[in-house]
Amino acid sequence: MGDDEYIEEIENLKFFLKKLQHLLNDSNCQIDIQKLRRGEDLLDPNNTNNTMFDLDYGSEDIREELLTLKVGDYIKTVKDRRYPDTSNYWIFSKNIKGRDVYIKFKIRSVNKIHLMSFHYAIRQIEEKPYKY
Repeated sequence: MGDDEYIEEIENLKFFLKKLQHLLNDSNCQIDIQKLRRGEDLLDPNNTNNTMFDLDYGSEDIREELLTLKVGDYIKTVKDRRYPDTSNYWIFSKNIKGRDVYIKFKIRSVNKIHLMSFHYAIRQIEEKPYKY
């Protein structure tokens, strides 16, 4: 694991998930979905845009998936390399419709979540520290 990534202590993870649920249950909460990343192949079936299309998912479906994240879905936390003075990204994975989906997001403010990645896993999902 690099210097810019780490495993959260389980109590911090539980607190984060409660905070996330609280935010997502607020009708003012916005999810900013980054459907394509700079330099990403538009035809790549494993980018966020194409994964959402394949799953027939919209922003409300994403909200529901985020609401149901569990401690066992957590992989790691990474620092934002581009904007190091902002909050960290949290990485999870879930099995959705029989496929592992890689989910990377951060809470930007009291009513905004930035979803950087929501796509089919490109490689084997790393071991989940709290999987049971």
